[in-house]
Amino acid sequence: MGTYIIAIDDEPLICQLLEYQLGGAGYEIVTYQRSQEAMIELARRQPDLILLDVMMPEISGWDLCRQIRSSSRIPIIMLTAKDGDEDIVRGLSGGADDYLSKPFNQGQLVARIEAVLRRSKSSVGRARTVVSPPASSVPPLNTPPSLKLSSPEVAVSPPPVPPPSPQPPVRSPRLGVQMARARQQLGLSLHAASVACGIRWEFLQAIEQEEFGYVPRSELREALRAYSKLLNVDLSPYMDTDRPKQGRRLHSMLLIGVLVLLLTLTTVMALLTL
Repeated sequence: MGTYIIAIDDEPLICQLLEYQLGGAGYEIVTYQRSQEAMIELARRQPDLILLDVMMPEISGWDLCRQIRSSSRIPIIMLTAKDGDEDIVRGLSGGADDYLSKPFNQGQLVARIEAVLRRSKSSVGRARTVVSPPASSVPPLNTPPSLKLSSPEVAVSPPPVPPPSPQPPVRSPRLGVQMARARQQLGLSLHAASVACGIRWEFLQAIEQEEFGYVPRSELREALRAYSKLLNVDLSPYMDTDRPKQGRRLHSMLLIGVLVLLLTLTTVMALLTL
């Protein structure tokens, strides 16, 4: 049986590329765009290696790596556009065996896979344990306890119904969620959206994941403006509406200060003329 690899990446084009390159190299590979589906597959069949993206919906690759590593020693290679030193340290510290940045070279990817697999096979006493499916996939048990009555005449009164709790105010969905939904409704991939608005696709992915620190500050405003225009998303609900109020408050304080200063000067001048 060949080497079985699971790749988890929310970008369809990356999944297709991995299937083409690694499938052509002789690996058995299955790709998933949702971490929930991948975790269910991990509980069903253990792969020889996992390729894991960092910036994904539902749960980040760093958190998913720690979750897998808590119950399994499956080799993990982080495959992501976040290639800063702090990102690499964070991935390796979270349990990843290697870290490869996008865009990647097929030959280098295969070489790293083989190197990680050799290290994994040479480890003595490394046993794999079954990864439990996520708790959200297991239906809760709501079976009420049985009631025993001392006599047929005893009636059990129903518990009092608590008053309905006040509903929280309706808020606008998070900006990243709003943009991801708008893009999906338009049927655009991140790469297609990147071509349409002229912004790098990894910047658009960072905006959808609300990893705004990944986008250079000098380019963030333009990226938000161009992407929101393409998706027809109104940015005004997400702007800081307190700034005009703060400006008016500062203006009032300055005016009061000037009036106090004038009043003080007038009093001093009146005293000097006595």
